[in-house]
Amino acid sequence: MIVTIVLTSLMLTYDVVYGNYYHHNRNTTLHKYGPNVCAVEEISSGNGGETTYRERGWPIDDRQHRTCGQNTIVRYECCLGFKSMYGCPGCTGVKPTKNVLETAQELGASEFVRYVRQHGLYDSLTSGGPYTIFVPTDEAFSKIDNAHRSAMESYESAIEILRYHVVPLRIVTQNVSSNEMLNTLNDGLQLRFNKYSTKIETINCVTILRKNRIAQNGVVHLISSVLSPYSYSNRNLMQIINQNRDLTIFSKMLEVSRMHQSLKETFQTLTVMVPTDMALQRFPQNQLRRILSDETLSKAFVLKHILPTPICLSAVTEDQYVKSLADSNNYVKFSCDVKRTVTAQGNCINNDLKLSSNGIIYAINFALSSEEGKSALQIMQHLGLSEFVQIVNIAGLAQTFENFNALTVFAPTNKAFRCMNPMEMYHIRSDPSAARAFVDFHVGRQMMTAENIYDGKSVETFAPGKQLRLQCVQNEFGVEGRRIHFQTVRGYNGAVHVVDHVLYPPTISVEDLIRKNDSFSLYAQAMDLVLGASPGGRTPFEFCSGVHNTYFIPTDYAFRKLGAVELNRLFGNPTRMRQILDNHRADRILPSALIGTRQQYEIKTKNEIVRVSNEDDKFMVNEAEIIETDIITTNGLVHVVDDLILPQNRRRSE
Repeated sequence: MIVTIVLTSLMLTYDVVYGNYYHHNRNTTLHKYGPNVCAVEEISSGNGGETTYRERGWPIDDRQHRTCGQNTIVRYECCLGFKSMYGCPGCTGVKPTKNVLETAQELGASEFVRYVRQHGLYDSLTSGGPYTIFVPTDEAFSKIDNAHRSAMESYESAIEILRYHVVPLRIVTQNVSSNEMLNTLNDGLQLRFNKYSTKIETINCVTILRKNRIAQNGVVHLISSVLSPYSYSNRNLMQIINQNRDLTIFSKMLEVSRMHQSLKETFQTLTVMVPTDMALQRFPQNQLRRILSDETLSKAFVLKHILPTPICLSAVTEDQYVKSLADSNNYVKFSCDVKRTVTAQGNCINNDLKLSSNGIIYAINFALSSEEGKSALQIMQHLGLSEFVQIVNIAGLAQTFENFNALTVFAPTNKAFRCMNPMEMYHIRSDPSAARAFVDFHVGRQMMTAENIYDGKSVETFAPGKQLRLQCVQNEFGVEGRRIHFQTVRGYNGAVHVVDHVLYPPTISVEDLIRKNDSFSLYAQAMDLVLGASPGGRTPFEFCSGVHNTYFIPTDYAFRKLGAVELNRLFGNPTRMRQILDNHRADRILPSALIGTRQQYEIKTKNEIVRVSNEDDKFMVNEAEIIETDIITTNGLVHVVDDLILPQNRRRSE
């Protein structure tokens, strides 16, 4: 198939168009060819076929040189109504004008003229006026179905169809606003005119191929399809949807969501993508029932199918994102391929549209959203979290995830399960009580989304007496020191967050971790020294209070780097030792997974601000390297460092 795009220039030039020969150089521009020369962009499918025309105006920009993924070829010709004069640049000869039907025939609309003659309209359209006629190409008539072909042979039906192509006014497209309604000769039935940023203009969403051909008694526009008066209705959007027996479920959603009144009364021209009953019946029955019984869910679903602008499929020539009436992040992607098949969100749309007084309706055999009304269990299944779903079923918690209201699931990926200890995995899969304990710790008893998470928040889990600690560093989120992949999917009864590790309840405190590890013996002695010197007889490991802490624990080797003399001096000064130890503790959990590469974070410790950085997975705190990361404890997170993090005044004195 070859699609040809015509552009007009009235600029004077130095190059010449002689006779029917049109010289073209890729580096030249349209204005070099003289006045009244049209540039034609051809898009070839490579398999021959028809040539159609589409005018887009001047200038041609780079973006217009591709249509539905195909490159265009530019050639030049005299614009209609003009001819070239020998020895003169451009097309300066003016052809005599003809009546609208003679002009239509000259454009290649012989079939339309034949039907006009056959049904007795020829004299009235050639002697009266002014008329604007939107004439279909002969090829358009060759493609009409049998029902329309029979209608064209019936006098009454043919008269209705032919008159629907005629407006009793002189209409030049540059003088018409986008989305303007034009009254036709067919008992006041209207045509909807639209303009698009792609420079395409349409009438009832049919492409205008050749436009503004001036005739003695009007204007002629060549269009790509036969217009049907049955595609237009003076009724509003809601009335048309209600009267379609295949759209009853969506109609019910409009009522439940209280959007039905808006579609009746709006003066804004909308496009409504209406899923058919057959499409919506593919939803799980529980999910569909929830949507139909809940105003919020119905409204969220409906708004994703309403676009605040008229969308004509013939105007889609490249990927186009159109915002819906839902929240600001919801867009519908329209695309087209080399066969001119148009898709929305990757699903094919047929061109069976209905034009109403306040918008356009497409009946589609798919839904633009399937999230509303989903349970947490359905969301996990949709996300492909099959391993976790299997454990949920073993634990006997499937109904809980279907029906429990306001929960949050931190669901590990399938890869996270493959990294588990095989014996532990076997135990969970073979013991329902173990499976339940495992699942319970991954589920919070309240709805948690990016809007209500803050750093240091705790959420009660299904596991008795156990909580999950949440972290927020810049725009990164974590749970128990593990990164949350924050593409939150929210269902009717909860939210699902994907985590890249399995979560375990911490079983050891910071004190026990230090006491039981010989590598931290000097740190333990330092803590005892500081606490023993504190007034009031404080309990051991006062520094280990709270649950949202990060400890940078230095090894014994890190202490010994000071040398024996300095180390003895430090252990003889509890005040100085406390200042140093305070520099190794922050009142927040800082997981390494939330520290961005090649970024420095200023973190406030109990003593002063330190710099935490990540250079290609080499983590540093000031000049100390973290040699072991993310040891989770009941008190917080432990990072092991290979050097003491000395206060600034200490470093300066050294």
